[in-house]
Amino acid sequence: MSNPIATDEPDGFRVGLARGELMVMSCSPCEAVLDYSARYCTVCGSPEIRWRKASGKAELRCVVEMSVSYTLELPPPFLIASVKLEEGPHLLAPYIGFWESAYGGQPVAAQFENGGFHFRSVAA
Repeated sequence: MSNPIATDEPDGFRVGLARGELMVMSCSPCEAVLDYSARYCTVCGSPEIRWRKASGKAELRCVVEMSVSYTLELPPPFLIASVKLEEGPHLLAPYIGFWESAYGGQPVAAQFENGGFHFRSVAA
């Protein structure tokens, strides 16, 4: 697997977003789902890593309100969620909802639009 840092080459995560799919990394030999920063399998040690479609379901860990933005796509103020995906990895992404009604453990789901995604709360 090539190193996706500091490259314009599309990786599996970005390719999935373009299709409206949230992707996770998994080990080809043992099928373990890996953290996004993994470069080899932390279960069996294999360097054979592939991308696979995730459910898009997650548990909210926390929400932070950002008052400064460095991109036109997210005008301030906006919310960023830290979530734990149903498959296991943790992820940061924009959150659509109200800071006051967000709480740890809340079920959320990824929603896709314009080649990007955000999380939104869902009924339990």
